[in-house]
Amino acid sequence: MQPKMTTINPAETKSATLVDPATASRPGMSLRLKINLIFLALTVLVFLILIRVEVSATRDSVREEMEASSRIAAQLLTRVSRSYVSDDLTELIFFLQATGRIRANEIVLYDKSGVSRYQSPPSVYKAGRDAPYWYARLVSPPEMKRVIEIGDARLVIATNPTRAVLDGWDNLRDILIAQLILFILADIALFWLIGLWVAPLEKIERGLGEIERGDHRVRLPPLPGKEAGQMGRTFNRMAQAVEDNILVRQASAEAQARLDAQREFTKQLHARIEEERAALALELHDELGQSLTAIRSISKSMMQRPDVAGGPLEQHAKMLFDTAGMTSDAMHRMIPRLRPIKLEGMGLVDAVRDLLTETQHNNPDIRFDLKVAGTVPTLEETLELSAYRIIQEAVTNIVSHAGATAAHIRMSSSEGQLTLAIADNGRGASSVKREGHYGVRGMQERAESHGGQIVFQAAAEGGLEVVVSLPIKENHSS
Repeated sequence: MQPKMTTINPAETKSATLVDPATASRPGMSLRLKINLIFLALTVLVFLILIRVEVSATRDSVREEMEASSRIAAQLLTRVSRSYVSDDLTELIFFLQATGRIRANEIVLYDKSGVSRYQSPPSVYKAGRDAPYWYARLVSPPEMKRVIEIGDARLVIATNPTRAVLDGWDNLRDILIAQLILFILADIALFWLIGLWVAPLEKIERGLGEIERGDHRVRLPPLPGKEAGQMGRTFNRMAQAVEDNILVRQASAEAQARLDAQREFTKQLHARIEEERAALALELHDELGQSLTAIRSISKSMMQRPDVAGGPLEQHAKMLFDTAGMTSDAMHRMIPRLRPIKLEGMGLVDAVRDLLTETQHNNPDIRFDLKVAGTVPTLEETLELSAYRIIQEAVTNIVSHAGATAAHIRMSSSEGQLTLAIADNGRGASSVKREGHYGVRGMQERAESHGGQIVFQAAAEGGLEVVVSLPIKENHSS
């Protein structure tokens, strides 16, 4: 399976951030938005600092200009006014009119009656415009007035900073407009650069989203930049590891499913075999047993007839009687192997002990020894039958193939596990390697059908030891 190479267009990438389900409802900001907000905050801060510096400089400049202008105007008019000491103010008014407006000053001439005889003309500099009121209040110095006494008349000189304030406002406005244009251009450039810088991260984010949606074959192309390239390579390694892990889990799950199905099939197969054995044992006991009993009765009756006794037919009848008896004995020996009836009333331990006693009686040259550690609980019927069959098959192999003189059977139960160990002092592992014999395979299949295992290893006395471990599922209904 080839990994799929994903090419992601940043313009098509949505702000889909992978978050924990517990916090999925909380909206988040993208990295691009955060950087733009930081840049905006810094720009506003710079603007505020610039405005403060400019306002402070303008305030100092206006105050200095007002003080200098007022001082010069006062000195000039004081010297000039000394020449006009008469009550006739015509010549002084003519002089003031000829002089015109003095920058940053308002001049008013009052006669001895307090009537205004002259007032400075309005300024033509930037006529019709004034700085905003709030700005004028920030930079305007306190008004300064000077009064020159000319006889009974008065010449009042008052500062007027409106034109200087307007100059400061125009300078500040021009600076702000220039800075705003610069900010817009810088923001456009920054937005473009951030798009280039964030594009690899958006590709990684898109890839993570596809992995979250279940597409574990996604891979990222080589990403520009040292950090982004390393992150892309790490992402691809992570995606490959995730895909490999999933494939391994799938394979393991499939293998486990096959193993479970095989165990279930084997379990059902052995259950069916036991059913057939039980049915066969019943047929042998009921049908064949009755037939053999009838044959023996008939043959015995023939031997008792007067015309048969002492003649050649008596020998034939006796042979028939003996053969039927031997066949019946063989049948009764066969029935326990087909169906271990002792399990139904005695339990596993007693049934095994009875099996070993019978085997010992039939094979006096082999010594059988049974030891049980602790207490074996009442087991499920199928597990109990499988354990008995495994021991029965192992004992049969010892008798038939091992050439042993002693065999030891150990049974123990602990931590939900039934352990069986059958050891002998015979020929060892060679006794289980026999072509055409399936007893060992049957033992393995029985153990595996219950989720257990069976191990063949060298015994302490030089022969073969069969160790069986079976998970216990106790039969609580018993």
